[in-house]
Amino acid sequence: MNEITKQVGNLDLIENWQSVANGVWKSEIGDMNSEKRYISLAAEAPRLDRINGLSPTSFPLENCMPSFQDKDGKITVRIPTEKDEHIYGFGLQFDGLKKNKTVLTLNTDHWGKGNGRTHAPVPFYISSRGYGVFFNTARFMKVYCQIGNRKDSQNNPLPVDRNPVSGSEPINPWQAVPQGDAVEAHIIGKGMELVIFGGTSMLDVIQRYNLYCGGGTLPPLWGLGFWHRVHATFDADQTEAELSEFNKKQFPLDVIGLEPGWMSSSYPCTFEWQTARFSDPFSFVERLRKQGVRLNLWINPYISPESGIYEKIYPYSGSHLVWLGLVPDYYMSQARQLLVQQHTKEHLKIGISGYKVDEVDGYDFWLWPDHATFPSGTSGETMRQTYGLLMQELLYKDLFKQNNQRTYGNVRSSNGAASGYPFVIYSDSYNHKEYITGISSASLCGILWTPEIRNASSAREWLNRMQTVCFSSMAKLNAWATGLQPWSFSEVEDAVRQVIQLRMRLLPYIYSSFANYYFNGVPPIRAMILEDDGNTEIETRIDSQLDSEANPYAMDKIIEKTDQFMFGPSIMVAPFYENQATERYVYLPPGKWYDFYSGQYAGSDTTILVKSELLNDKIPLFVKDGALIPMLKQDVMNTEEVIGHDLEVRHYGVDDGTFQLYEDDGKSFDYQKGVYRIRTLSFTNQRLTETISKDDADSMFGSVSLKRMI
Repeated sequence: MNEITKQVGNLDLIENWQSVANGVWKSEIGDMNSEKRYISLAAEAPRLDRINGLSPTSFPLENCMPSFQDKDGKITVRIPTEKDEHIYGFGLQFDGLKKNKTVLTLNTDHWGKGNGRTHAPVPFYISSRGYGVFFNTARFMKVYCQIGNRKDSQNNPLPVDRNPVSGSEPINPWQAVPQGDAVEAHIIGKGMELVIFGGTSMLDVIQRYNLYCGGGTLPPLWGLGFWHRVHATFDADQTEAELSEFNKKQFPLDVIGLEPGWMSSSYPCTFEWQTARFSDPFSFVERLRKQGVRLNLWINPYISPESGIYEKIYPYSGSHLVWLGLVPDYYMSQARQLLVQQHTKEHLKIGISGYKVDEVDGYDFWLWPDHATFPSGTSGETMRQTYGLLMQELLYKDLFKQNNQRTYGNVRSSNGAASGYPFVIYSDSYNHKEYITGISSASLCGILWTPEIRNASSAREWLNRMQTVCFSSMAKLNAWATGLQPWSFSEVEDAVRQVIQLRMRLLPYIYSSFANYYFNGVPPIRAMILEDDGNTEIETRIDSQLDSEANPYAMDKIIEKTDQFMFGPSIMVAPFYENQATERYVYLPPGKWYDFYSGQYAGSDTTILVKSELLNDKIPLFVKDGALIPMLKQDVMNTEEVIGHDLEVRHYGVDDGTFQLYEDDGKSFDYQKGVYRIRTLSFTNQRLTETISKDDADSMFGSVSLKRMI
């Protein structure tokens, strides 16, 4: 590493590092006074106390100091890397987790599945060397990950003759993309803030990043139940009839979502009720709430001329329209106040529990142009990168938190520093394998993602998709276009009901996992690379043979294993999907793993074949040795029935184990004032013990009893 520490060419070393907290350093390049920082839009202030409680770590780039160049309106940062260093992250990417030898354009986009343009192009990455880098500036960014060889670098590989004379073939193959020795990124702007995170592992780095961004979100308990979005044209009677069918068929339901038809006019929006479909919204919402069901409303931010706030908000909107509607500048307090006042009167006061915020993600020809202007002085580019964040901030802080009411909802785009927001990203793309990859990639950048189910070509596909979504951040069927119900494929109706009921029974485990996200920054659902650092089984390289016509660049192919993930601290999920619809291989990392359903030992550091037939059409789940899994003793229809419900605490394997069961009122922000309860469950000496380690709230769950899974 000695050569790589040298200053490269005409780039200047970044030397003005400020220690922010244990394992967190930041530095400013250029003039940040006119630039927007993602961190300024975070839901909560940095949790420095929690960061300082983590293991001490030294500055991770001391021997390979980053450098920069500020020239021609472009700021370029160069962060040296080692030859065997792996780079992961850069937001919600559906084409894989590893970003070595890639070029990314981090640009909020509608249907992008990779290469940077996506719903959440978070400018944050983690390295296998145990550090993370956050480019905390809200600009489009171009990133070259170990691509591009500087002529003054001391670490370039030796050139190889692509057309050697017969008998003099080189030892190493010719490379179409020679190994680079840095991550280089640039923006067009006046300033950039760089934040470096150290850590003892990649998960430790992710924790520090999430805590620096205010910690993870803690949704209301009802948000973690099952969601159903009805057809876009449904009225009050049709919606209530749908709920009646859920009850009749014994399918759990916590949230019903109304799509654009609830509004008097949409695309652009009025945010006012369509009285032809909903003549008495207050009574309608009240009837749902009496059955334990919340109501979520679809919106997009663009204001229709028919809206009652159109004229008032006009001066506080951008130069261009979207679907002929105004684009409010929510960096301005006047625009925020107008929307909050309208939403409070029309929605919050009648019991609406949250929103699905659509159409804040592109394409280029749907959103405003990059040269659009806004009255706050914010550039069109920065507004595009942050508009999804702005909507989350407005609804979370100004509407719900102001009224001490937790919410949970959806958003179509997000970005850096979003871990504290109770909004789950969703997408119009529909590839099941990509959806599973998205679950893992979301965990690397402090966002939540749901692979919501909409339709399927067969009963088997329907079941597999439903199983995957039940083990994501939001278990949701979105029937806005199809009108389908969970039981629409009769062949798998029972299996679908079972997985939704399993989701509900796991609510104590899930809710406690989200509490750990809030307090400690640990993603409740996370990629396997965070579970098993440096695991060689997570990817496979397929070497490509050079052929001047058929394959003139001989690009090797990397196949990552992104089709399994961790759910909470101890459960590994390996969904069936696509050409692995009924059987698939599952890699079990080092450490003993047990079958969730039977408790039988499954293996350690090995690959096994699992078959749907042998699992009775259940999703493959595996549990760590010593794990305690608190579950409801019986099935419930919604989270109203969870309160006071007795728990069955399952113990797997032979090792002792503990679990911190978190409890609060499940709906308010009082937990941020310390009003919560923690029961520490321990399995030692072949018995379960319970200790109340914090007792500042009423119990959410009832008594506990042990079930040995052996």
